[in-house]
Amino acid sequence: MKTLSIVALTSLALAGAVALAADASKEFAEKRAAIAAKSGVAGADLANEHYRLGAWAKEHGLAEDAVAEFKAAVAADPSHEAAHAALGEVRAGDRWVGHDEAMKLKGLVRREGRWMLTEEAAVLDLPEAEKARRVEAQAKATKLLKAYGSSKPAERKFAADALAGVEDKYKLEPFAWGLRSGNAAVRTYSAKELGRIGDRRGLRPLLWRAMHDPDAGVRSAAVAAAKSIGDANLLAPFVSAMWSSNGQVRTNAASGVAELGDSLAVRYLVYRFEAHGGGAPRCHYTTVSQLSFIQDFDVEVAQTAFIADPIVGVIQDGIVLDVQVVATSAEGYIFEREVVHNSLRMLTGATDVRNETGAWAAWWKVHHKEYETASR
Repeated sequence: MKTLSIVALTSLALAGAVALAADASKEFAEKRAAIAAKSGVAGADLANEHYRLGAWAKEHGLAEDAVAEFKAAVAADPSHEAAHAALGEVRAGDRWVGHDEAMKLKGLVRREGRWMLTEEAAVLDLPEAEKARRVEAQAKATKLLKAYGSSKPAERKFAADALAGVEDKYKLEPFAWGLRSGNAAVRTYSAKELGRIGDRRGLRPLLWRAMHDPDAGVRSAAVAAAKSIGDANLLAPFVSAMWSSNGQVRTNAASGVAELGDSLAVRYLVYRFEAHGGGAPRCHYTTVSQLSFIQDFDVEVAQTAFIADPIVGVIQDGIVLDVQVVATSAEGYIFEREVVHNSLRMLTGATDVRNETGAWAAWWKVHHKEYETASR
């Protein structure tokens, strides 16, 4: 009997799902017909209509219809970024391509279920004897790098000379490890060497140091090294970090952008400079006075006795204030804006623009065309 009940419930659920799908398909057809019936709608407006319908179809489980609508949006407006993104496409220069093609254009190959650099794939293909030599040489380089952290100049020079005798192809992992050393001199040396070697696999640890290292010298060395390696998308992680939840990371990223010297960063710095307010936490402050009193008795008769339970009343009086906390973030915001301001001055040469709200926005209105078409 229990099994029959479960089967019945399952059947009801399936029937309900089918009914909902049928209703959604019917409503989709009506919405689609309404778009087709509109006259004079073209270009961006038509693309937005198709995109919104595609989003609705996706939300209601009509996957194939959603894809068709997103494609219709792209056909109406080839520059419709949201529709391209919904189709899983990314921008590659002036084109929109699928995810796999975009990864290949970045020089990546798919191996062992993940995308990796061709250099990483080459390491996987090494003969066993070469892998053993690699492990030995890396251990030697790691030991010498630790010695480079010595406070004695003679020991540091010996370590640097010995490291020069290790082939560069074995140094990537040891120097990437060196970026995590507690010694700032070792981190700086490792960053410079990674830049000299020029292996793209060193970009990720270098970028992390460029935005997170507590030492300004190490950050500058990391930015210079990443720049010397070269990458068409090098600016992107810095721009993304300028909107980090960590104020220090935002500041480091804004400073690093100026050191990159990429004029395409100007628009993002202007936006970062003019973005203000709304970031402080909020809380509620309450002051309440409370007075309790007996307002009545609940009386029961139990055999020959009376039982009286008091009914307690409460009077409350007070205020509740919605408070925004600004004192803890005011100093950080002023310092951060100064860094962004200086980065803009370095990239544009506009030393006459003042550090005032709206100043860079006004400058951008006049000069934006120079940077919208700027090339690296």
